[in-house]
Amino acid sequence: MKYEIVYFDLDHTLLDFEKSEKYALFEVLKELNLPTKDEYLEIYKPINEKWWKLFSEGKFPKEIIIVERFKEFFNVIGIDGNINYNKISDLYLENLSHLGFFLNGAKELLEELKRINQRMAAITNGVEKVQQGRSKSLNLENYFEFILTSEKVGKPKPYPLIFFEAAKIANVPIEKSIYIGDNPDSDYLGAKNAGMDFILFDPENKHNLDCIKVKNYDELLKLLI
Repeated sequence: MKYEIVYFDLDHTLLDFEKSEKYALFEVLKELNLPTKDEYLEIYKPINEKWWKLFSEGKFPKEIIIVERFKEFFNVIGIDGNINYNKISDLYLENLSHLGFFLNGAKELLEELKRINQRMAAITNGVEKVQQGRSKSLNLENYFEFILTSEKVGKPKPYPLIFFEAAKIANVPIEKSIYIGDNPDSDYLGAKNAGMDFILFDPENKHNLDCIKVKNYDELLKLLI
């Protein structure tokens, strides 16, 4: 094995966040007696991505962005009225934490790395409650020594603190570790800022970055072993 420990991002790297996101959003719409239209999902997704980018840039704390995204979403779709946005945010996160889905081939990758005794952990900007909930539903503790969230550390990726904290927990030097993620703004820059090797998981070849990229888990496995 090339590295003492391999760190993974979760959403869009190993987990099908879009599938969980759709379920959670539709539960919110049902709570408000609104139709569960895919059109609404397509409106919500870029709004959500925008607010998470603002979070990773350090412009807003997590407790702000998880509420403000819904204020903007309901404003865009023209729903006014007496909406308790904090309650809506809590409902969304509760539903999001109950269901997790592996991307096709992700579980097999983890199984193979576990078989060869590769040490693994996860580093994520996701909400602590959500990531821990989905971890239980997917039995991620079978593969990962720990899941470290930016919420727990106090700073999101791309700040390097979360990588340094992971190195302390794992007791493995940065230079003997690698991080795999899908997001250039948080994952790539975060690993780069920490001085950690990085592989971009980019199945749709969307990003033009000066780093190692893979399109699938078979390519990734070959690079790790």
